[in-house]
Amino acid sequence: EAEGGCAEERAVAEAVSRHLLRQGAGVLSRLRKHSDAWPFDAPVDPVAHECRDYYTIVTSPMDLGTVSSKLASGQYPSFWHFVSDVQTTFDNAMLYNPPTHPIHKKASRLASLFRERASRLLSPVANTLSGYAADPWPVACAHVLRSLLLREGSWPFLEPVDAHALGIPDYHEVIKRPMDLGTVARTLQEGRYPHAGEMAFEVRLVVENAMMYNPAGHEVHRLAKRLGEAFDQQWGEVCRVLDARSDAEEE
Repeated sequence: EAEGGCAEERAVAEAVSRHLLRQGAGVLSRLRKHSDAWPFDAPVDPVAHECRDYYTIVTSPMDLGTVSSKLASGQYPSFWHFVSDVQTTFDNAMLYNPPTHPIHKKASRLASLFRERASRLLSPVANTLSGYAADPWPVACAHVLRSLLLREGSWPFLEPVDAHALGIPDYHEVIKRPMDLGTVARTLQEGRYPHAGEMAFEVRLVVENAMMYNPAGHEVHRLAKRLGEAFDQQWGEVCRVLDARSDAEEE
């Protein structure tokens, strides 16, 4: 019976992921039509755009046209991989261009718009999933994780660290148990966490790994610290509410 329940949860998670990707295609289509979107629709040409050092600074290039092609050909194993690529497109533009540059401003506006629209997609999904869970904890975990995934500054933590691409060959010597928010999201979607504390442990592991590998003055260290603080605050509130609810039910 337990195995049957797990199989049903996995089937639901896969159906939800497919649904989100279909909805994501609509969000992406509208985003590409936005008046600010033209600089991000194709790969950057360093010669034509007179930015010859672009690929020295931007090590994980991405653009909305490539995202659209990957989406159409079914290359995204989950909604979070899709979200990561869209956010990377705008993060790259903001990394290369200073805050006063028009491209940086366009990227910032579109990134905020995308996070807002992606969040709208996830709200009804969380409500649907709640129907499959007599235990409120999985739904609460999903809500907290959603806010972290869509948080500004979450981009370094959405996918496993690619030590080769990032030029950090010693990463896996220093970090013995790598973790990322995308992996946490998939594990939660598939119902593979035995209890809520295991998910919380792995979210904190993402934060601890980033702060351990990157020195205190590094941008990723600062973003990880803020992510950890945001998680601890939200997780504490969730625990208080659900513990109070549990106590009330026992009475």
